[in-house]
Amino acid sequence: MNLPNEGTPQKRDAAGPKKFEELHRNVTMSQIAKAANVSQGAISSMLNDRNYGIRVSEKTRAHVFKVCREMGYIPNDLRALVRMYPELGGYSLLIASDIAGGLSDPLVTRIAAATMKALPDATQGLNVGYYDPAADYQENAAALPQAVSSYVYSKFLIIGTPNRSLVDHLTRRGLSVMSLGYELAQPGLVSFVPDYALASRMAIEHFGKLGHRNLGIVSGPFGSKDARVLDFNHGVQLGCLALKLPIDAQHIIYGDLSVEAGRTALDELLARSPQPTAVFCMSDAAAVGLIERAQARGIAVPEQLSVIGCGDEPAAQFSQPPLTTVRLPAEEMAELAVKEVDLLVHDDLPVGSRKIVPPVTLVERRSCAPLKPA
Repeated sequence: MNLPNEGTPQKRDAAGPKKFEELHRNVTMSQIAKAANVSQGAISSMLNDRNYGIRVSEKTRAHVFKVCREMGYIPNDLRALVRMYPELGGYSLLIASDIAGGLSDPLVTRIAAATMKALPDATQGLNVGYYDPAADYQENAAALPQAVSSYVYSKFLIIGTPNRSLVDHLTRRGLSVMSLGYELAQPGLVSFVPDYALASRMAIEHFGKLGHRNLGIVSGPFGSKDARVLDFNHGVQLGCLALKLPIDAQHIIYGDLSVEAGRTALDELLARSPQPTAVFCMSDAAAVGLIERAQARGIAVPEQLSVIGCGDEPAAQFSQPPLTTVRLPAEEMAELAVKEVDLLVHDDLPVGSRKIVPPVTLVERRSCAPLKPA
């Protein structure tokens, strides 16, 4: 953990210290209490980040910390130091516990690797932890992720369905929080969300340009309320409407979008009539599984069946044939999030929420071909 260097911006307090030489360890709590017009007991409670039975509002806490910064005070407690100077805190990547595979999930792996690469100080490292999207951390603060409860991290990137109580706990402490992949309209939060609806629409329209009209769709779990799945499905509808293609419910196969789900989906689609000539899978894993099963059943891809996935995971490049897919901008989200969290940690948190939409792109490989005349 590095102390402020000369020239380090301190936008939270324009009058704050600009270099380490201006920070004084000999500033006393009584001096701070007098300058802030707060009791010494309240000062002790705040600076040691302990609850001594003294109720302190967030407004008062922010005022005291502002005074401390102006006086150049360095608290002995590391947690108080980070809260007073959040730019000194570490980075933490929090992953939703319901993401299958966790850190080994391909999209999460890409985001984690890109986050590490984007850190301004490579020696600082990246903490990785997990949270429960359904937990009420206001009621059960003891269950908070270690990176949150330790109070030595001040820059948080969250992957997965955001937990409102977790985000609220962080933003109330003035900490910077970025949500990657999901939007949450909550004050102080910045969300980076690919246009999932556009992603699936691009896939459908690509099939249309190739002359395909009998399409199969491998979607997420039936009845899912996951925002990504809902957006993907909406994009399919928009694409079909734009091309005036019928949406046949029997050609929509639901599952967990795993490799095995793709294999099962191919078997189910081949039992339909008419059989689809092209299939869009809402994950690369499902697309790879579908191609494997098609080839095992003697169906040539793309000569007899065109396939498009979504994500642009490493497996997409090495499948046979290489998979045409809609690339989700994991690396771009991570890089933008690191820059944004670094900017935000020096400034006041946004009053409302913000949403940033990195672009999605169609990556054409060899799993698609024009429809052959009957």
